[in-house]
Amino acid sequence: MTLFAEAWLLLFLLAAGLVAGALAALAMGHLLGDDWLRAVRPGLEAAVRAAPLLLPLSLPVLLLMGRLYPWAVAAPADPVHAVWFAPAFFAARVVGALALWAALGRWLLAGTRDALHPRRAGAVLLLLVPTSGVAAQDLALSRDLSWFGSLQGFALVVGAASAALAGAALAALLRRGQPQPGNLDGLERALLTLGMAVLWLWFIQFVVAWAGNLPEEAAWYGRRGEGVWLWVKFGFALPALLAAVALSLVPQWRAWRLGAVCALLFAHHAAQVAWVVVPDSPALRAAVAA
Repeated sequence: MTLFAEAWLLLFLLAAGLVAGALAALAMGHLLGDDWLRAVRPGLEAAVRAAPLLLPLSLPVLLLMGRLYPWAVAAPADPVHAVWFAPAFFAARVVGALALWAALGRWLLAGTRDALHPRRAGAVLLLLVPTSGVAAQDLALSRDLSWFGSLQGFALVVGAASAALAGAALAALLRRGQPQPGNLDGLERALLTLGMAVLWLWFIQFVVAWAGNLPEEAAWYGRRGEGVWLWVKFGFALPALLAAVALSLVPQWRAWRLGAVCALLFAHHAAQVAWVVVPDSPALRAAVAA
């Protein structure tokens, strides 16, 4: 059952991240009014319409939280953490965030087909960014409370937005004639911006942790700098992100290069989520300690 819970948590985080990321990318397209939105809009809207499915998909995580989160078995010593991570309050936050995303997506998609809704998009981003950051911190990062409240949750959200936009662009490439050459410049800039943001966010957090030289933060990175996780990060995830950024900087894009960048960004996000989440598995840490 523990193995099932761990696998479900990872898959749920990837699915929820892609839905939230698609909503963020769609809202940014509405807000900016760039031409690139036309090419990727069908894929992003399809992901946003799937948001209500996240509610039933979250049930195994909530029902099995005792196998996934140490604070669900023994309340944290810190009174603030003890209140914040009370199981009932945690479940209410998760369900509330997922319901809010579904409502925001339905609101953004309502109205005239193919029309832009910049005011709605701005309101969506104002509500989506903080709630998705809190949800990422709760679901993906709260298994180790020694580094709570950092930018890691926001970095995961930005990575999910890059993966969602990349996935929608790949879907557009598979449709004959899409995206048109005129859409490539704007789409290229959007993917490059998100890729650079992901790289900067994870790099600056590492620099802050290294400069602070705190034992808890060092231990967090230490668990991810050994064995297979060292190769996941430095042998796959980081090279994929750097290659995507490098290819994005090449002028005079071609469809094959766009496809390569999208595939690399998508692969990076999947590997990064696994690198962040799995090493803090209670069962894995107990096995290592033994």
